[in-house]
Amino acid sequence: MKTGTRPAKVAAGVYRVVRGTGKSNVYLVRSGSSWVLIDAGWAHQGAVIKSSAEMVFGADTPPAAILLTHLHPDHAGSAAELARAWTVPVYVHPDELPPPGGKLAYTDPLGRVIEPFARFLPAGEFGACLRIAVAFDPGAGVPGLPDWQCIPTPGHTPGHASYFRPADGVLITGDALLTVNARSLWGALPGQHQVSGPPRISTWDWAAATRSIGRLADLEPQVLAPGHGTPMTGATTPAAVRAFSDRLAAGPAAAGLLRPVDYGSRIRYRRPPAMYARLQWLGPPIVAAGLGPRNVIVLEVPGRNTGDIHRTTLVRADCDGGHYLVALAGESEWVRNVRAAGGRVVIGPRHRHAAQLVEVPPQQRAPVIRAYLQRSGRQPGSKIAASEARHYFGVNADPTLEDLSEIAPYYPVFQIVGDAPRPTER
Repeated sequence: MKTGTRPAKVAAGVYRVVRGTGKSNVYLVRSGSSWVLIDAGWAHQGAVIKSSAEMVFGADTPPAAILLTHLHPDHAGSAAELARAWTVPVYVHPDELPPPGGKLAYTDPLGRVIEPFARFLPAGEFGACLRIAVAFDPGAGVPGLPDWQCIPTPGHTPGHASYFRPADGVLITGDALLTVNARSLWGALPGQHQVSGPPRISTWDWAAATRSIGRLADLEPQVLAPGHGTPMTGATTPAAVRAFSDRLAAGPAAAGLLRPVDYGSRIRYRRPPAMYARLQWLGPPIVAAGLGPRNVIVLEVPGRNTGDIHRTTLVRADCDGGHYLVALAGESEWVRNVRAAGGRVVIGPRHRHAAQLVEVPPQQRAPVIRAYLQRSGRQPGSKIAASEARHYFGVNADPTLEDLSEIAPYYPVFQIVGDAPRPTER
């Protein structure tokens, strides 16, 4: 018998098992004296999932039911195997099943490519799941989970469903909402932790998927348990989901022009939109002409590889009598260049002078980030401060210092300290 891995506790009574290629998440959810399995990973993972469940609930304790967020092979692959082993039903949202006598439609871009060849492929365990899955009535509650709600989230598939526990805000999203960017090779690498949507190539209706993400953001989840990626918890989770939803709803062309850029993801570097990056060259001459706000400066620093001078427009934050620069994008080019230069820079264009930048330790950054949000006399919780808190830092409209301390490691901060000392002559 295959030995499972010990499930990781996500929230009270909710445990996560990661299985198979693509790291699909399987959730074991306790409710009262029974429990339910949500999603079943890839095919041939049944023995491992069953063994993992026994580590939590004990041997000979089958679930009340198997619930699927949607009928894709990486989430339903072992459902039939487990249903046979436990003698329990497999439930899906009614819109996920094909009509009587019909077949599962391949309506996403990837599906349309493989559909002509699908009839030549063996049905296997996934095909067995399609034959035994039955619909449940979302309005009558979630089978086996009376304290949970079914949240219809069509888009990735026609009948995709998420599951929400209102008592503590735990949200299991399947592929409606992820914490890895499955549409980017960089975003899918280990350690990249950000709110993201489903991959477009395997999504049935992108507009519907966007609307579903907005519906999930309205729930203000405290725990985001996705189908792929590490669960996201903490006070900043609702704001991170809302910021991502707002960015999708506004569309890519608006980022940096009609609305703030979304820098709220919990990753080392948050790449700005291409259009925003292309327009950055306009910043220095505009500021040099005296047309920018007085707290906007131009940072000049030599490139760490070429030695050529790089000019970047940044907003200065004033905190407790000191002047600071906050790196909204994280480990961006200017941050790495400043470190390589030992902090020796030139600041202008007004009163252009040499200066020394000293990096602030993460545990001391929260007051500076708050000062950044409240710069130029902005009131805490005001519309513009709330928008920047949500989009720039992925926190709520009026964050506490504790909220900001949680995200501070992802935002390098430098203090501007007078004139830069000259390098020692050798």
